[in-house]
Amino acid sequence: MSIALSFLITAILATGQQPPSVIEIIEEEGQFAFTDGSSTYLFLQDGSFFLEPTTLSGRSIEGQWKSIGTGWMEITGTWGWYNGISSANDYRRMVLYINVRSTETENSELLWRSENHRMYDVYCIVDELAKLEANG
Repeated sequence: MSIALSFLITAILATGQQPPSVIEIIEEEGQFAFTDGSSTYLFLQDGSFFLEPTTLSGRSIEGQWKSIGTGWMEITGTWGWYNGISSANDYRRMVLYINVRSTETENSELLWRSENHRMYDVYCIVDELAKLEANG
C-alpha cells in the first residue's frame, strides 16, 4: 500500500493539482456519480441520493445525502431490491468516505434511470450502516 500511496503523491505533485472534492464536483456539475462495479451511486445537487444496480437485479436506495465533513457523506433512505423481494419499511443510515482519485471520467448510462452520467474514479469506504425507524 505504501507504494500505491507513493505513486498517488507523485502523481499529485507532478500535475500540481489534487482532484476536486465530491462537494466541489456537485457544486460545479449539479451531480456526482460513481460505481463500485455492482451498484451506481448518484448524488444530486438538491440533496437527493439514488443507488441502483448496474445489472437487472440488485440493491437500491432512494433517499437524501448530506456532507458531514471533507469526503464524508451521510445517506438516509429506503433500501430495496430491483427484481426481488423488498421490505416496505427498510429505512437506513449509511456513512461513506469518498476520495476522488482522478479528474478523468467515463460517461455511462444508468440502466434503471436511463440517464447518462459522468462516472468518477473513487476510493469509497462504507464506514457505517444502521437500520433506522421508518420516520428517520
